[in-house]
Amino acid sequence: MWVGGGGDRPSDPHENQSHVPGCHVPECENKTLGSVSSEEWQPEWIGWSLPDDSKCHRWQPVDGACGRQSFDNATRLDCEDFIYQAGSSIVAEFDLACQEWKRSLVGTVHNVGMLISLPIMGFVSDKWGRRAALIVSGCGAGVLGLIKSFVTSYPTYLMAELLETVCGASVYPAAFVLMIEWLGVEQRILASLVLGIPLAMGAATLSLLDYLTGYWRTWARFAYPPSFLLLLYPWLLPESVRWLTIQGRLTEAVQIIKRAAKYNKVNIPQDGLEKMLLNEAEQVNNKVEEIIEDESLFRALFKYGALRRRLCVCFVWWASAVFVFYGLAVQAHALSGSAHANYALVASAELPALLANTLLLDRVGRRPLLTVALLITAVALIAIPCLPDGQC
Repeated sequence: MWVGGGGDRPSDPHENQSHVPGCHVPECENKTLGSVSSEEWQPEWIGWSLPDDSKCHRWQPVDGACGRQSFDNATRLDCEDFIYQAGSSIVAEFDLACQEWKRSLVGTVHNVGMLISLPIMGFVSDKWGRRAALIVSGCGAGVLGLIKSFVTSYPTYLMAELLETVCGASVYPAAFVLMIEWLGVEQRILASLVLGIPLAMGAATLSLLDYLTGYWRTWARFAYPPSFLLLLYPWLLPESVRWLTIQGRLTEAVQIIKRAAKYNKVNIPQDGLEKMLLNEAEQVNNKVEEIIEDESLFRALFKYGALRRRLCVCFVWWASAVFVFYGLAVQAHALSGSAHANYALVASAELPALLANTLLLDRVGRRPLLTVALLITAVALIAIPCLPDGQC
């Protein structure tokens, strides 16, 4: 599951929901720990047993009773146990109240899995094909996502999250590379739009699914099985002709191009087709040999100042975009209103950007468009703290 042009989605909806915990006050309630009904969430004794400005502390009891004079409002104690208004998320199930670092660690582990995934699936893509990488990544994420829905502890959830991301984080790159190699360089912007729209809509749909299922385990058991449809791709989706050509499998490449030509009602001479593929394979192999022999290509980074500056600028741009996107995605639960609606809005926020990118990139250019986008983002982020309380 990938978000946008770069690739990943925000965290799963059940990971973003705050489900604010309540401190368990044994002097005032005899309930077992866990979730409570909405009617029981705001009892009268909360006003004198818990401070208004903290969900992680309670006033020190004086006499073991639950009266107004039974608590010392000058001494705070850390809450030892918690109750939850809703038990549908991992926060309630694994008792992560007032342990923000544990909730944040889920996102950190997810991002680490992305870093591990890209080189592994890149090797799979080059070795066994773009289609194979897409199928392995998608189906692997489906299997591990289902396994994740059965875990019974926080550490095993983290491990399942890591492994699922290692498999699933490369679905978008594999699909994007396959589409690019089929469409050609001049249609890359269109390819980004074609892949980006269903990706953003799918991520927003996950929020609706979470709302309908109401429980994170049920959500996972509905969300992951559709990935097994990728097992049909060997019969539905042709392999990249470019990859087949590089591997010397010209016969298969010719057959695929013939099927595409027949579907599009285009006549391509047999001899000319094979000659074209042979020439392309030779050109690619010559480029690879030049890269291996010419070490100056690697040393150019240290030799040319302009190249170093461009690399540093691109690094800062990319890091800034990632920090902003994931920072906003992780904090979406802090917004007022429905957590599900907030998640859907974050997931679908890329749609206007994708459309603007498609319409303006070739007309305006990369650098001006990127500069304007970053400036607009900066102004919006600076304006957030200036909003009055209750407006965000």
